[in-house]
Amino acid sequence: MKYLIAMSLLALTSAVNAQDAKLSAEECRVWAREQSFAASVDRHDAKSFAEHVHPGAVFGAASANVQRGRDAVVKAWQPIIEGRNVSLQWRPHFVSIGADPNVAISRGPFVISSKDANGSMTYAIGDFVSVWVRNNARSPWVVLFDGGGPPPAKVSEDEAKKHLQTAPAQCSLQD
Repeated sequence: MKYLIAMSLLALTSAVNAQDAKLSAEECRVWAREQSFAASVDRHDAKSFAEHVHPGAVFGAASANVQRGRDAVVKAWQPIIEGRNVSLQWRPHFVSIGADPNVAISRGPFVISSKDANGSMTYAIGDFVSVWVRNNARSPWVVLFDGGGPPPAKVSEDEAKKHLQTAPAQCSLQD
């Protein structure tokens, strides 16, 4: 039984590592757009942030804290964008485009850092999932749905850094 479990984990790890790096040129464009989206928050640039969000977007998708529409999303994210007592960093790890070349999904790690009531830094990690759409090959990719998995887990600063570093710093094209 242990042998089967070990072999299954090895196969899963190999599959994840193979998927880890090689994307199509268009998937790399979505990957870069996700990076640009994250950078808009790092730069505290609300205008750029809004330009990444579809007018009919749903953030907090499939959760109890849903924001519907670009204006509601930007308003809900305003403290994060402004960096008010909280910082959010994320990176795309995986990007896939299916049969419709104008729909893509991205997934990757995020880190939330903030100060607690005593002024000490706290860290929480999780994984996001974003669905990107565009009108056609000449239009920009915009986020239609954004959500994540379970609630973020509290971790140490080192664990937070390691979590974010699980995603590659650049996109690797297929051969």
